Amino acid sequence: MAQITIRALLFQSGQWWIAQCLEYDLATAAKRLEDLPAELERFLSVQIAGSLEIGVEPFEGLPPAPRRFWRRYEEAQQNPRSAIEERQITVDGASAIGATVQALIAA
Repeated sequence: MAQITIRALLFQSGQWWIAQCLEYDLATAAKRLEDLPAELERFLSVQIAGSLEIGVEPFEGLPPAPRRFWRRYEEAQQNPRSAIEERQITVDGASAIGATVQALIAA
C-alpha cells in the first residue's frame, strides 16, 4: 500500500474553521472545530478515491500551499497552546493507498 503524509493547518476565519493542507494546495472548512478533522478526512478520501478511479496518482499536479500557510504552521508548532491531531486514512481501490494526516491547530 502506498503511504502519503499530509500536514494541515487548522485555523479560524470568521465563523468558519479552515483546514489548509501544506504539501498540496487543498483546503476544506467546517462551522465547528470539532467537525473539521472528520471533514478533512472525508475530503481527502474523496480526492484519493477520485484519482484512483480515473487512473492517476492522488494529488498529481497539485502545487504546495502558498508559503504563508507554511510559515503559519511553523509558528504554530512553536506555540505550546497548539495541538497536533493525527489521523489515518485508507482508501481501497485498484491500488490501496493510505494517508497520514497531521493536523495542527493554530492557537
